[in-house]
Amino acid sequence: LKAKKQAAKARVAKKAAAIKAKKAKKQEAVKAIRAKKAELKSSGPVSPFTLYVQKTAIKGKKANLSTQAAQWKTMTDAQKKPYVTEASKNLAKRNAIRNKQKKPAGKYALFMKKNFPAAYAAALKTTSDQKQAFKIATQAVSKKYKSQ
Repeated sequence: LKAKKQAAKARVAKKAAAIKAKKAKKQEAVKAIRAKKAELKSSGPVSPFTLYVQKTAIKGKKANLSTQAAQWKTMTDAQKKPYVTEASKNLAKRNAIRNKQKKPAGKYALFMKKNFPAAYAAALKTTSDQKQAFKIATQAVSKKYKSQ
């Protein structure tokens, strides 16, 4: 009887530990996603209008968004130019961050990128249906990859 109780307690403890580990894993994934988003956000606004809204809000003006939008529309291209250039720099930063966050392509993806265009062109010569040609080319390249 004592052994059964201990075994039951052990099972309950094991289940609780598994649930706790699962929650911790989920929380880590959420933290990682938030960190990526924060890193992207650190590049700054990529729209000239958004940048203008932020800059005018920082200066302490208590204007609402519709007022700021009206002001933005009345501005000349020369007045907008600093915002446009800064926004384009921010976009370049953001794209660099995105490229850094991307996983490198796997062997199959690289093989497919290298060999698919030729196989697709050959398949298009045999059939006029693009969907069918895509299917034929994909199967041919896949077979070629497996035979390596």
